[in-house]
Amino acid sequence: MAVETQDVKIESLIRPVTVTIATGATTYGYLDTLGWDYALIAIHANAEHASAAFTVCALTEGTNSAAATAIPAFTGGTSTTTSVGYVIAAADNTSEGCVVRMNVDLRKRERYLKLSLTPGNAADSYSALAILSRGREVPGADDGSVVNDVTG
Repeated sequence: MAVETQDVKIESLIRPVTVTIATGATTYGYLDTLGWDYALIAIHANAEHASAAFTVCALTEGTNSAAATAIPAFTGGTSTTTSVGYVIAAADNTSEGCVVRMNVDLRKRERYLKLSLTPGNAADSYSALAILSRGREVPGADDGSVVNDVTG
């Protein structure tokens, strides 16, 4: 199912950074989906290591910004189970790295989503971006986004 990309809102969930974290540490990004029907969430891990890009890559939902209820279909791991819906791909250090794309039907979800990422290595570069579409209102200049719209 294709979702048109006009009248969309783009939100930065996790800015592109190189992080040095303790083993098992997790970074979070929160998203308020009020007024939107679909979200495309793209998570990009740099091609710095050939091992797993993430040990945790999961989306949770909730009625408030704590967003703590797991969504198995959007929970990544090393193998699928009843609580893990997909296998996280290994990064490839000879190409562009690893991209995880989540296509979320927000009509079936709680208002708030939380993205949780734990890099597979102590220092990895990664970012996450959410593209919200089919909004009930066209996003305006004062929607809180910091996006440069360029058309050609």
